[in-house]
Amino acid sequence: MALEFITVEDCSTDNILTCEESDITYANSYLETLALGFGLAEDEIAIPCSEIIKRFGVVVAYRTRALAMVGSDSTVMVDGNRSEDIYLQKYKLYNELADKLEAKLDYASFAVENTSGAGKGGVGIIRLSRA
Repeated sequence: MALEFITVEDCSTDNILTCEESDITYANSYLETLALGFGLAEDEIAIPCSEIIKRFGVVVAYRTRALAMVGSDSTVMVDGNRSEDIYLQKYKLYNELADKLEAKLDYASFAVENTSGAGKGGVGIIRLSRA
């Protein structure tokens, strides 16, 4: 059963990108896989979801749409100077935001109230800087 965390109506805040149904489907699948990866059963996943999950889902959908659009910006040449593709800029923005939001998520972000934490948590990701 495919869970619906976000809908197309949730993705109406960006003035440049318009998410398609495939972007929403991907984001919902991504969220479901993440929730199951934390050890939650489908009946332990909160629908409607929390605000942070909804926000993360919208960001994933926009990131997906931006990536699909990279290279199609016809305005990259301005006054003979090459400027950066707006869709590439959007992709970078949404990718960074997605990384930050995802780092804050845990099983409780997805779970219905009073879900036992036993066996939950998944594998954490530690980001290393190579500065």
